[in-house]
Amino acid sequence: MIALSTPQSAIAPSHATQINSSNIKQHDQQSGDYDSGELISDPEQSRTFFLLHAKFPVVFVPFIRELKKLGPEAYGILLNMKTFMQNLPRGFRDYDVSPDDPQDIYLLSDLCLYAPREEDGEGGFYVPKGHHGRIIPNERNTFCVQWRYEYDGWSFLGRVLEHAARISPTDVIVEEIVSLISTTIRSLENYAAMDMLESLCTKLRLEDDVINIIGSVLTNAMQRKNVNVSVAAIDFFTALIPVLPHKVWEFLSNSNLIDRNGQGGMAAFILSSVEIISGDYRFTLAVIQMVNVLVKDAVIGKFSTLIEPAVRTNVLFQFARHLTNIYESFLYWKYENLSHRLDIAISISDLFSNLLLAVYGIDEATDGINKINGVLVPASQHMLDRFLVSDGKNLRSIQPIIGSIEASTRSLEALTADPELLNRNYEWIEAALIFAEKLTRARTLVKRAPSQLERKLFGLAPALTQLFVRESVLRFRIMKLLNSMVDSEWDGTEAPSLLAHLGPGSSITFVNALNKALESKRDMNTQNEIARFASVVFSTKQQGLSILLLTGKELGTDSGEETKGRDAAASLVQALEKKAEQFEELPVELSVNILECIASAQNSRATAVFESKKNRDFLTKIFEILDRGTGGRISGLESTDTIIRFCFNALLAARAVQLCAVQLHKSVCDSAESKSIVDYFVKSDNLAKLADTAFQIQGYRASLHGNLHRNFDKKWPMAKLIRFQKTSISQKQYGPSYKYDLEMMDDIFSIDPIWIGYRSEIVQANLNLSLIDAQSHLFQAWWLLIAALLEHAESDSKLLKALEQIAIQCLQINLDEGIMAPLFVPIVNDRSQLAFVITQTLHAISTASGGKQIFHFTKILSLAWAFISSVDVDFPQAMTDRNTETYRPLLRILLVCIRALKGKKADSSLSQIISGILESIVSKAFMILGPDALEAFDESRGQHGAQVLNESAEDMLLVTSLLRDCVNIDGVL
Repeated sequence: MIALSTPQSAIAPSHATQINSSNIKQHDQQSGDYDSGELISDPEQSRTFFLLHAKFPVVFVPFIRELKKLGPEAYGILLNMKTFMQNLPRGFRDYDVSPDDPQDIYLLSDLCLYAPREEDGEGGFYVPKGHHGRIIPNERNTFCVQWRYEYDGWSFLGRVLEHAARISPTDVIVEEIVSLISTTIRSLENYAAMDMLESLCTKLRLEDDVINIIGSVLTNAMQRKNVNVSVAAIDFFTALIPVLPHKVWEFLSNSNLIDRNGQGGMAAFILSSVEIISGDYRFTLAVIQMVNVLVKDAVIGKFSTLIEPAVRTNVLFQFARHLTNIYESFLYWKYENLSHRLDIAISISDLFSNLLLAVYGIDEATDGINKINGVLVPASQHMLDRFLVSDGKNLRSIQPIIGSIEASTRSLEALTADPELLNRNYEWIEAALIFAEKLTRARTLVKRAPSQLERKLFGLAPALTQLFVRESVLRFRIMKLLNSMVDSEWDGTEAPSLLAHLGPGSSITFVNALNKALESKRDMNTQNEIARFASVVFSTKQQGLSILLLTGKELGTDSGEETKGRDAAASLVQALEKKAEQFEELPVELSVNILECIASAQNSRATAVFESKKNRDFLTKIFEILDRGTGGRISGLESTDTIIRFCFNALLAARAVQLCAVQLHKSVCDSAESKSIVDYFVKSDNLAKLADTAFQIQGYRASLHGNLHRNFDKKWPMAKLIRFQKTSISQKQYGPSYKYDLEMMDDIFSIDPIWIGYRSEIVQANLNLSLIDAQSHLFQAWWLLIAALLEHAESDSKLLKALEQIAIQCLQINLDEGIMAPLFVPIVNDRSQLAFVITQTLHAISTASGGKQIFHFTKILSLAWAFISSVDVDFPQAMTDRNTETYRPLLRILLVCIRALKGKKADSSLSQIISGILESIVSKAFMILGPDALEAFDESRGQHGAQVLNESAEDMLLVTSLLRDCVNIDGVL
């Protein structure tokens, strides 16, 4: 055996030996080894690749670079290499010439193509004797042979990388090999990527692998400040995360890339000593990309036993510190390429937003590292500590957010000469707006003190207005941010006034811009956010802005006092009413949000200052919406589209009913508005017809939810289903991911084959909960309408009879359905409360009429008694547990009905009911409440001024009154 090739001489890094290409082409066409035209359609590129492939590894780097362009095909090409070109030194004679072709030779002994390691004699590549090769003439007159030798090219690259990394770790060969490995890993399925990594290791020492080698390459490259090789190595580890995540976490936890023991990390060292000086930030961008993938893996690999949670937690925390430091200072650095500045801004903002969503988007009830994504908690808390400071000591962290908005009011036009840079700048502003919104909502969710960021954002209201007017592509995100600002909680302090920060000029411009945006027949997402924003304004303490949105004028001005030269704003509410009149042409979700906003506006305190203009046409449209209904009965087993359509139709009907209720509540009895509403519901029997579907919740799939919770919690006891409910950071949308965060669960559980079955059930559960929620909103709206109708019912006997029937209907539904699940408890309680409110009103009207108005109090009494004595209510236990909202309305109905029946002789049925009340309600209430109530009465007697009783004492007074009125019924005693 003759070993003539050394590692150094076997490859040519970046230039091609001048070889006769036509001879190569002729030879390979005859052998039929390879057809590059199958991969590359362009003839010239195909020819180039063919020649580089034939000259490998004499021509090394150019071939590697071409392979990177082929994606997954590169794996198969290198795996099945059929030729190996070699420059033989002068004097080599251990071969013979074929008698048929003088350029065809064959070996007389084994030939070493790549030398083994000196320390163990392993790792060499050999062509066995008898193999043929072809002499390739070249201009240097060296002996160049293309051996027809089949071998694993990945194994060869692993050996070359091992040797090159030892003698010259920053050589271009190292960079290109690592880069090819990374590119190919990304293009392959995990199983193929694993096979490729194994191939890379076949010629390495048993105790070594390619991952360790590239880790050493990264360490050496960083120490030598070689950015190119460092970027290639970081990119490799990023590509490796989805394939072998535990290897990456293990490497990072032991490497000097991040800060360890307060000594600083190489990532910060490269940034400060190389990149800031050169203005080239490719290494930092590579690190950011790696962290982004690490965060995703921390979510996906939650149940991995190969990685200690503490390892993930510490690595991510250190990276969060590093990236936060970058974020607060990158604006002030030198840049050779302006796109790097935008890339840093966008990538870190997106990463931080995703981190906040992963931690605070679910599992609200769990604290700290015990959360579903607990390994991310220290990193996210560090972010909140840096970005949500409540004092003014350190504002550098939030300056990029503030600066992006401030700069956007003046700098975007200067970038129009470079469209790509302009688009990236839009992406940066959008990323900053999203990050600011997530921070604002997270602050309220975790109950932190109001931050300087939020105060600064209010101060930027005029700049946001300018941006909204000028840049249509950013309007949706601007409205999302403004929505989060006015919706945040400011406990203990008064929330900043958005109107005051806008100022007189910007406020009018802002409202006019909102009105203009509503005129568009496109960008429905922005219009949805405008309607949501206005709803929040009307329901919060932004009273000045409420008046401006309602009337188009600020408080304290009228049309004669408008400043000259300044246009008055149109009423946003009137613009929304006009938009709502086109509800047949609008997406139903937009119609829902518009009607909700109008209802909030009419119900706000601002209407006490300025009364909105009456719009009879709008009211007619509301009646048309109610005439459409919700689409009939539904079982909950329908298709996804059918269920979602029903949900939005029910929600649209709910908003229409809510508007009628608000209008009735505000209007004077017998006014034109009130008469038209009452007539619509009473004269055409719409009240009974529409209420029939409104008070009964349809389609609840109890077995689906029960089985899903039980089976899911058994399968994943450390991640129970309830913990995946969305929080206020995530906007809920009716559909497959409404309640339980399906996207997050896909990330976490998709690696488990059994997840597919659970996933379909969770989709069904989310659809079913969407259905229940929409109907709950419809019921609540009807509750308000009934309460408003009661104010107009005194002289309308037909309306009174309809309302009486609704009270009976509410109690009958409660009795028939019971409490199907805990989520139905509030609905059941509200039905009982509504029945009480109606019954009390009927009794008052009956008493005032001297008994001329006759109602079925006996029927109401029997239903209330049947329900309070049922196992669903379980009166003794409910009273023990102080579930007052469940039993107290029923006690009050019993009391009102007994009083209404005073003076009537009790028949057997009534006597039986009263006997049951005395035995099961009164006696048990005295036993349960007696000691606590007596103590409360004793305490109240010792107090001066107004007496304050506890719940037990209040219930005791109610039960005592019930006892007194029961015994006063003729025929009871």
